[in-house]
Amino acid sequence: MALAPPRTLGFASLVGITFFCVAGGAYGLEDAVGAAGPAWALLAILVVPWVWSLPMALMTAELTAAMPEDGGFVVWVERAFGRFWGFQEGWWSWLCSFADNALYPVMFAEYLRFWFPRMTSVQFWLVCLTMIAVVACLNVRGAQVIGFSSVLFTLLVLAPFAVMVLLGMPHLRPSVWFLQQSTAGRPEMWGTLLSVMLWNYSGWDNAGCCGGEVNEPHRTYPRAMVTVVAIVLMAYLLPVAVGVSASQDWSKWKAGYFPEVAQQIGGAGLGAWLAMGGLVSAMGLFSALLLTSSRVPYAMAMRRMLPAPLARLHPRYGTPWAAILLNSIGCALLIGWASQAEHETGPFVALLKIDMWLYALALILEFAALIYLRIREPDMHRPYRIPGGVAGLALLSAPPVLLCAVSMVLCPRPTQMLGIAGVVAGCLIYYAGGFRA
Repeated sequence: MALAPPRTLGFASLVGITFFCVAGGAYGLEDAVGAAGPAWALLAILVVPWVWSLPMALMTAELTAAMPEDGGFVVWVERAFGRFWGFQEGWWSWLCSFADNALYPVMFAEYLRFWFPRMTSVQFWLVCLTMIAVVACLNVRGAQVIGFSSVLFTLLVLAPFAVMVLLGMPHLRPSVWFLQQSTAGRPEMWGTLLSVMLWNYSGWDNAGCCGGEVNEPHRTYPRAMVTVVAIVLMAYLLPVAVGVSASQDWSKWKAGYFPEVAQQIGGAGLGAWLAMGGLVSAMGLFSALLLTSSRVPYAMAMRRMLPAPLARLHPRYGTPWAAILLNSIGCALLIGWASQAEHETGPFVALLKIDMWLYALALILEFAALIYLRIREPDMHRPYRIPGGVAGLALLSAPPVLLCAVSMVLCPRPTQMLGIAGVVAGCLIYYAGGFRA
């Protein structure tokens, strides 16, 4: 049996995986336009990468190059603050991953409704289960398969948006960006705009979870992270800038509206193509995030922070099949529960909000580890080092940490209580489960 998964991921594969950890196309940005109008949405698209995405990408590049192991942020935090905090980091992130990953099979099935609008709830769940099973099998086959498919999926997702931008560019009207309507400019717009933007630009640290399977991580990670920042920025900015010139009723800009925009620009064929891109995007997102999220329980089990069976590797492919299977089953059960509780969407929506609350908490701890390791271990081998010394790291870390804190404070009280419950559960499991040594 292999002692560790093989290093099979190169630059292009890491770019594809990171793209789907973070973006998967402009799908999901529509609510930002609907809440705040195009001017504020476009400004946020331009600003957020530099104060949110780039710091996370550079942090991932430095820490993964220095500690190129599967588990990513669990490894970083444990190295900085010890076993207890390493467990908590992994626990918070693992809780996030179940709700986060469950979104994408649902998104896949929702886009299928474009062609099958009369799909029953049972059929809907079976579609989700089939998608989960296919992607889980691909993940068991190895990171190389996911890396290759992520590159292919990236091209398939970006292609219809590129055609939409090219066809819509001659009709670009910047003057409409500054029009305000009754649906934009409301007091709650800031909370919606912030949550949508942070959500759509999150996930960079997930790319570090497969650091033990990347070739020459000290070279590959910095190049891949900067490349994906540029790709995501253009993949978001251009479709929104062109799309709002074609569809100027901001009240219609809700999740899933881009195919309608594409249909207005290029006809029914382009609309269907963009809807098909939504299927590919959902599969690519789930595939990449199942890859990275399954490495969290695997890495924790390797460090005796979770039961040993989760560290088992497939005898042929060298992949953590037990962790992949557990995460897949968790997603399937969560989707089944959500579909049964469809008439009471509150718990499911709250679960999505708790996902972002716990993610923000975990991210603050990761930036703390980045700075602390520079101070405590200045001579650690760092093939890639963020310039500027400790002061530069503090300046780089301040904006995302502040945004995390603001987003946590703006969460509704029930979400905050659920988040605190998750934190308390992590402490109890750590001590009661015998994972201290």
